[in-house]
Amino acid sequence: MRKLLFFFFTAAFLLSCQNGKNYTVNGTIADESYEGTNVYVQQMTDETMNVVDTLVVTNGSFSLNGVADSTLLRFISLDETINPQQESRVPVLIEPGRIEVLFDTIVTVKGTKVNDAYTDFRIKQKALMKTIRGVMEQYNTANAEGTMTDSLEAEINMTYDNISEQLNGLNFNFIKENIGNELGKYLFLSSSSMFSPEQQKEILNLTDENFKAGKNIQRIIKRLENLENVAVGKKFVDFTLKDTEGNEVSLSDYAGKGKYVLVDFWAVWCGPCRQEMPNVVAAYNKYKSKGFEVVGVSLDQDHEKWVKGLKDLNMTWPQMSDLQYWESPVVDLYAIEGIPHTVLLDKDGIIIEKNLTGDALDAKLAELMP
Repeated sequence: MRKLLFFFFTAAFLLSCQNGKNYTVNGTIADESYEGTNVYVQQMTDETMNVVDTLVVTNGSFSLNGVADSTLLRFISLDETINPQQESRVPVLIEPGRIEVLFDTIVTVKGTKVNDAYTDFRIKQKALMKTIRGVMEQYNTANAEGTMTDSLEAEINMTYDNISEQLNGLNFNFIKENIGNELGKYLFLSSSSMFSPEQQKEILNLTDENFKAGKNIQRIIKRLENLENVAVGKKFVDFTLKDTEGNEVSLSDYAGKGKYVLVDFWAVWCGPCRQEMPNVVAAYNKYKSKGFEVVGVSLDQDHEKWVKGLKDLNMTWPQMSDLQYWESPVVDLYAIEGIPHTVLLDKDGIIIEKNLTGDALDAKLAELMP
């Protein structure tokens, strides 16, 4: 009898423990056009998004349940061909409890602590993004109508910067607070580039070695190391590419040889690069006799277009490229996120400024070579 009682007690105890890990995800879709369509439960790996379960929308809803021994990150995805205007995928942290997902004008996920916090975060995020779009529309309208003034432009830029700072802080704080769970880790992976190197390091310092060993995180860590290697105050990092004739040429052929050198990462296809180039041409012509050199590093793919671009833009200084577009090793080597990207070296090859353009470039060169 004692053995029988012990068996029932043990079974009940195990069942209650398992029930404590149960989860239910109930989904509701406001748009009736999704009736009868598939809902996909997906899991993200380093490289791909894999479907791990398929549900069907019935009477405007769907349901998923199971047991979670640990928190799991899953993505609930609708058929994106039904309504392109509808946000069709949302991350959900699967954890014990009842989770409610609503696909409406704003997709909300509620029912557990982290998912509640994520929904609050997303609502605030969307509100800030809407405000930013309004500021951009104001800027574009003033330009189009010819009503833009210096004071109005300064006011708009100040407003834009202020909202951008709020958005950055919102994202940073949420990820920092949740970097211990899979949702926070995913958000860091997908948005790390919006944070400063210092912010990225601060978040990474809160993570474990398993997370840091991930392929995509290793890319971020490597970029931070590269960024440190080419920081202001460091000596240039050398590389070798080919000139327009196919001859190998190195940055060290010009840098550290007693001249101020502007390393200009650009491409023919890059509109902002072409827009900025007259300023670089003017600076080169003004200061080349005083010990100034420019070295162009192209991220082009087509040799003929590259050579034609040099002629069209009056670029008469040394040029190099491997014609590998964004796959060029120099992109990672100099931690380049966008072009034009410039690096100014002193006579000894030490990096003294980055991303100087227009009047700022001329002012710096005038200071160095009066």
